[in-house]
Amino acid sequence: MSIIREKIRFNNSLVGLSGGTTGFTGTTMNLRISLGLSDNLIEYQQEIDRLTQFTTLDLVNPVIDGEERRFKMNPNPSANITLIFQFYSIVYSSSFLFAGFTPDEITNNSYNLLNSFFILDFYDTFDINSQTKIFSTYLTKILLPTGGTQYSIGVSSNNQLYRWYVPLSYFTGSTMTGYVKFSFYNAKTGKITTFFNADNYDPGKSEYMFFKTQLDRNNMTWKFLTASYPKITARELINNTNNTSFTDKVNNTVDNKDNLQQNPPSGTTYDYKINKYRI
Repeated sequence: MSIIREKIRFNNSLVGLSGGTTGFTGTTMNLRISLGLSDNLIEYQQEIDRLTQFTTLDLVNPVIDGEERRFKMNPNPSANITLIFQFYSIVYSSSFLFAGFTPDEITNNSYNLLNSFFILDFYDTFDINSQTKIFSTYLTKILLPTGGTQYSIGVSSNNQLYRWYVPLSYFTGSTMTGYVKFSFYNAKTGKITTFFNADNYDPGKSEYMFFKTQLDRNNMTWKFLTASYPKITARELINNTNNTSFTDKVNNTVDNKDNLQQNPPSGTTYDYKINKYRI
């Protein structure tokens, strides 16, 4: 916090009074205090109008209640969901090798793999021109003993995608239909990989990028409405001439930053003459 200290000079006039005495006039001073954070040379009513205008603009988009409800995966059928992410390198494969990671990075749990994660975005519609994103959740614990990208979701395999936290403002009835889009942040390359629904691949329609989903408000559960359920396959969208603009737009939203570890000096005494620490 910055503090500005100012001196205000109070000029009093010395005048003669009756009886040969002297005194000061003007014992009251009017000090003008601005309504804003700066001392602008504008009239008081103008300041009020200006403050009212900015307050009105702030209230155009009021804060939406952020209260959420927790949904768990629909237990019927009782079998777990198998969620498969397939990366592309000449052919599709459910292995991090095809995502650009080396065998040593997978075996040794390298930081560039540990810092990577899958993203689940839930939308109200598959129409990319009018859709609204309702919430997002993440799968950060991605390393499996097999080194693959095939995950099980269910009561017996309660991973991070088993429970979804849905904003209360989205509830419109007992059941609600939404559309899920999967993507993967690769910490090694700093790029986002987008996936499409292998059940309904059709580049001519935007729906093929999404997985139809139903929320049951009465039972507080969710489930995928796909043809291959309970096996869900998400395949990498190949960066070809048809998809370049889409993948570029997605990656333009990513701001990568390197968090470097500080390296403190080894000495205990600072020598200002040499600008270094000495032991």
